[in-house]
Amino acid sequence: MKKTVLCMAIFCLIAMLPLRAVEPHLLQTTDRQQMEQWADSVFNTLTPEERIAQLFVVTVRNSDTRQNRQSLQRLVQKLKIGGLLFDAGTATDQATLTNYCQSLARVPLLITLDGEWGLAMRLNDTPRFPMNMMLGAIQNDSLIYEYGRAVGRQCRRLGIQVNFAPVLDVNSNPRNPVIGMRSFGQGLDNVSAKAIAYARGLETEGVMAVGKHFPGHGDTSEDSHKTLPLVPHSLDRLTQVEMVPFKRYIDSGLSGMMVGHLNIPALDNSGLPASLSRAITLNLLGNSLGFEGLIFTDALKMKGASTFGNTALMALMAGNDIVLNPLNPKEQLKSICEAVAKGKISQRLIDEKCKKVLRYKYALGLARQKPIELKGLMADLNEPRYEALNRRLNAEALTLLHNRHHTLPITHLARTEIAVVSVGASAQSVFQSTAARYATLGQFDDSTDLELLLDTLRHYDRVIVAIHSDKAQYRARIGRIGQTGKAIAVCFISPYQMNRLKHELAHNRALLLAYENTPLAQEYAAQAIFGGCAIRGKLPVKLEGAFELGEGIETEKCRLGYTLPEAVGMDSHVLAKVDSIIAEGIEHEAFPGCQLVVARRGEVVWNKAYGYFDYETHSHPVTTTDLYDLASVSKATGTLPAVMKACDEGVVALDRPMSRYFAPLWHSDKRGLTLRQALLHETGMQPSLQASAVLIDPNSFTPPLFKRTKNATYSIPVDVHTYGNRNARLRADLVATEPSPQFPMEIARGLYGATALPDTLMARIIGSKLRPSKRYLYSCLNFILLKETVESATGVPMDKYLQRYIYAPLGMSTTGYCPTTRFPVERIAPTENDQFYRRQQLQGYVHDETAAFFGGVQGNAGLFSSANDLAKLCQMWLNNGSYGGEQILSPETVHRFMTEKSATSRRGLGFDKPDMKDPEKSPTALEASASTVGHLGFTGTCFWIDPEQQLIYIFLCNRVYPSRTHNALSELNTRPELFSVIYQSIDDYSK
Repeated sequence: MKKTVLCMAIFCLIAMLPLRAVEPHLLQTTDRQQMEQWADSVFNTLTPEERIAQLFVVTVRNSDTRQNRQSLQRLVQKLKIGGLLFDAGTATDQATLTNYCQSLARVPLLITLDGEWGLAMRLNDTPRFPMNMMLGAIQNDSLIYEYGRAVGRQCRRLGIQVNFAPVLDVNSNPRNPVIGMRSFGQGLDNVSAKAIAYARGLETEGVMAVGKHFPGHGDTSEDSHKTLPLVPHSLDRLTQVEMVPFKRYIDSGLSGMMVGHLNIPALDNSGLPASLSRAITLNLLGNSLGFEGLIFTDALKMKGASTFGNTALMALMAGNDIVLNPLNPKEQLKSICEAVAKGKISQRLIDEKCKKVLRYKYALGLARQKPIELKGLMADLNEPRYEALNRRLNAEALTLLHNRHHTLPITHLARTEIAVVSVGASAQSVFQSTAARYATLGQFDDSTDLELLLDTLRHYDRVIVAIHSDKAQYRARIGRIGQTGKAIAVCFISPYQMNRLKHELAHNRALLLAYENTPLAQEYAAQAIFGGCAIRGKLPVKLEGAFELGEGIETEKCRLGYTLPEAVGMDSHVLAKVDSIIAEGIEHEAFPGCQLVVARRGEVVWNKAYGYFDYETHSHPVTTTDLYDLASVSKATGTLPAVMKACDEGVVALDRPMSRYFAPLWHSDKRGLTLRQALLHETGMQPSLQASAVLIDPNSFTPPLFKRTKNATYSIPVDVHTYGNRNARLRADLVATEPSPQFPMEIARGLYGATALPDTLMARIIGSKLRPSKRYLYSCLNFILLKETVESATGVPMDKYLQRYIYAPLGMSTTGYCPTTRFPVERIAPTENDQFYRRQQLQGYVHDETAAFFGGVQGNAGLFSSANDLAKLCQMWLNNGSYGGEQILSPETVHRFMTEKSATSRRGLGFDKPDMKDPEKSPTALEASASTVGHLGFTGTCFWIDPEQQLIYIFLCNRVYPSRTHNALSELNTRPELFSVIYQSIDDYSK
């Protein structure tokens, strides 16, 4: 009687839902006639026992050993089971074993996957996508659909037809020991939408989605792997909460469902798990809810079901179509045969289920299945587009829960000292290394005593606390740092774990939830903190006493991000050709090593270091944080931004004479030269300063100073086919080997300049004769005069002016002049072994002689930087002067300098540009647009910005090591060739 009343109640409540049987899309899109013909033809060849075996999917080892092959052979050829579920292992082993098993099978095997977060849930050499709780924070469900499609493509490539995902459970119990992060969250609409979007993506690619764990495992306190969990809710609660996502999934026409091992008295008071309950599986799921797809049990070896005896037979009788991983499948299969013979279960029911399975095998392509192609398998499974998608998922999920005083993203780097403290991880974490791309950081971890750490942190304005663990041993550390009032907490733990720390986190200025402790979660959390990506996520669960479901504060992107080429419409495979070009350059000794950065649409997509600092010792592999001498790239990345800033401030004007600001020009023939003319190299100035005429003591040698042929006296190469007199010495009144009040200026190691040296050199430049014509002629002297003009107009040395107004606000921590005052020399790429002027291997001192004897800071050269740093400056220009939430330069100034061009040459205002009239003479790639700006440097450097493509290309090398006579870089045309490949990698580029 009780059972009758219960069934009536279920029927009445389910009747309130919009019921209609929806045929799964996989069958709708299949040729029905051919499907039935194939299914019937196969079915008719099967014995009664083989038809039962088609309803078994068994878990097998994923290890390509002789012993395992023998075991698989018994399952496939003797038991003739219908499908396999491989356990953990590698993709290659699984593909090999799938091919082996399919070759043994008379009826194609259904290959299944338990891959809730992609193949990596079981295969350790494949992309690891986020768990569902993290995905539940994403607001763009189309991204979840694309994720489903990506997993579907990977499954098809690996010969998998069924994925036991998505999880449809509503995780309303924070103490749930088994679902938790596997659920999309607590919101009914969000869980339903995410699961359906993912499932549709899978099935679009021809892979069956299997929703689980019907009728809802989200509010249990026990693990069905270990026991039979009780779901004590009323029928009303079940239909309004737990079952809602399942009903929507069914109505969406999706194809697979897994029934959980759950004791739900409101649906069946017999004490049976749902997976073995006819009332729940057949009557509720099949009849009342109208599900017509394949019904799978959860794994029958689990303790939630295995204690109930002949579980395979019970499962089929309950309404399941496929029994998954029963204990002792041989004995269970035998018992079903006996049950058929005794009339406990009808042959007709077995036949119906067998035909249903065969129909789905046809719909999933098994009638036409071919061996998995092993060649290229790992490359296909790990395609860059999958990582690009994975990166988007990680970025879009980040959830900002506190942001007091608009702390994030961090701005005003020039006046903000930042520390990062890792809790439960080392200071060498991905999070810390990514954060260091944006700013100079104090980096700490658990190895520092707490009291000592707190004392040290007093000197910082912001303290980022990276929480990698919620263990009790870290709570005091987290809480004490939070109480400083400076802390920004970022949590690489689950929302529930974070909530256990709510008291310790209460005083933080900002709280960012990254959900997982994976490398990508760490990387994107660091990017988000500095504005490298926007923050959009919303909390997918309610956290008692702290945050409500759906909370989340949004921020905007304001700095460069880091991603893959595919994310910005580029092809990694094409772009990877730069590797071979660079390898060729290193092999031909065009340069010993280099840095290459490519950015597009505000994202760095290539940031790599190659080779070594030298050819001989290979003692220092180049890193992306090493410094290079920029040579003439200093003109456009040092002097030029200083001029732009001075124009912005109104202290100089382009069409006014430089003599108006720099008084020594007033009484020279250069009195009327304007800043614009100097920027365009249209002044009539000589190309360079003949430093030897000033610096070399004429009494130290017998003239001439240089010869075109080498001999015993003229043995020092100073240029191609030019040799210096070995007896020549620097003037003792201008240079000394020891520092003193008279010689305070460091020129190189053990070489110091007199106080009079800069004035002596400047007098020589001012006194040099102008050419009769002011037509374009590239001259270092123009930028030396521009530097003096800016300094005179602003009253600030140019290096300090740039640091204050440009480099520090941009977070360009490696950029500056005279780098040995801030960095160990081991981080600076060596340049020339100069045996004529400085008589030493140059490392950390500017290569250009003029800039060197001015003390290392000059308008034509002297700047050192890394490619990653220069990208920030370039992006600021592309952003019309804005970067990191600050307006560094006005949009008007940036537009003028980026667009104005000489009427008589290819040059722009301080920038070089493509030669559109004679492309063969162009310094850029032939593909570069007319709006491209940039510059080359003598040491082997260059940068180019193409505003039309929102493209940045930066190449830094030390091609002058060990001698400037190395011309292989130009002979190989390396810099333009690299730029050309970058254009070729753009998906929609055509020229």
